[in-house]
Amino acid sequence: MKWIEYIRLAFTEILHNKIRTFLTLLGIVIGIAAVMIIIFVVHGAEVYIMSELDTVLPLDLIQVTGRWDYDKQRMMAEVTLEDMAYIKKKLGRDIRSMTAIYQTDLELNYKGRTYDADIIAALPSFQDFYKMSFSEGHFFTDIDLEDQNKVVVLGYEIARELFPEGDALGKKIDIYGPYTVIGVLSKAYKSPLFTADTNDNRAFIPLTNFERYFGIKDKFLVMIRAADMNNIAATAAKIIEVLDEKYGLVEGESKFQSYNLSDGLGGINIIKIVLMVLLSGVASITLLVAGIGVMNIMLVIITERTKEIGLRKALGASRGDILIQFILESIFLCLLGGVLGIVLGYLGSSLILDYARNFINIEVAVPFWSVILSLVFTCGVGLFFGIYPAAKAAKLDPIVALQYE
Repeated sequence: MKWIEYIRLAFTEILHNKIRTFLTLLGIVIGIAAVMIIIFVVHGAEVYIMSELDTVLPLDLIQVTGRWDYDKQRMMAEVTLEDMAYIKKKLGRDIRSMTAIYQTDLELNYKGRTYDADIIAALPSFQDFYKMSFSEGHFFTDIDLEDQNKVVVLGYEIARELFPEGDALGKKIDIYGPYTVIGVLSKAYKSPLFTADTNDNRAFIPLTNFERYFGIKDKFLVMIRAADMNNIAATAAKIIEVLDEKYGLVEGESKFQSYNLSDGLGGINIIKIVLMVLLSGVASITLLVAGIGVMNIMLVIITERTKEIGLRKALGASRGDILIQFILESIFLCLLGGVLGIVLGYLGSSLILDYARNFINIEVAVPFWSVILSLVFTCGVGLFFGIYPAAKAAKLDPIVALQYE
């Protein structure tokens, strides 16, 4: 019951003088709002960049190739389908999906119409790596791969150019021989941030068919998706270790290498952290000044309430009661500023990103940890800068306090 009374008294005093409370809170509100705007906008931009990047490449992607021999100007080794099966056998739990691709440019023909297309020879699992939706038909299957069937999936632009009437499915086009169209992709999403080629200008055929009819074997790029987003680099290292083990290569002699997106994203994370630390440091100085302001106001409040403190002590209140009451007032004062700062920060972030939507569609992202951390920090400011005034109030002599004018 005593704690409820402490809290009631603290809120009563805070609401008693609204103008003074507002002026005291102003520094805290501005400081917290500044920090929140930084966090909300930066986090929103990060979420947006990651989502846009995911439309181009999966974020858990690992690419595996042979190392390049600069002296002999050729690859030291090639990753084969047999190697892929070995990796899958050894690291099944660490791998979400695997595929292999060979990419080249070829001319497609249909009844006098031609199209210079980007040809992707791949495995059926290629669908696990890129977001693909079909306007008609489907992707080739494991049966097409095993039988080396001469089938093709067309990108949106290719199908529109070769089949303006939209009746591509089942037709045969010429790619150094007849290939049956089994699928047509819907128009691909084009990211405003990344200018990578989309599937609109690509045609897809089974990898085994390409190896058989075009005479190219084991010259492809192996792509692997890690099962755990938090251990992509570790999975990539394991893949190279497994390949070295298969070919009896010791450390330092590996003929294979890997690349994963997490390596490239490390730079983005460093920039984000540095930016947030620098700007949060400036905002922290604002909060420090605001905390000093809170301490000064609490000293003024104690001076004004000297008689009240003396009366409470005369009626039996202990030093601890007085200390707790004024510390709670300081904490609640700062906590109120923190809540208002978070709200103002959200509104400010929304205004900034509303303007930014004229260029890119970033949404406000509110990480839960930032809200909790801000409230804990403001409580800490209230506690730190409230201890001295509260201790001063607790030490007042009740007789002297009652005689204070």
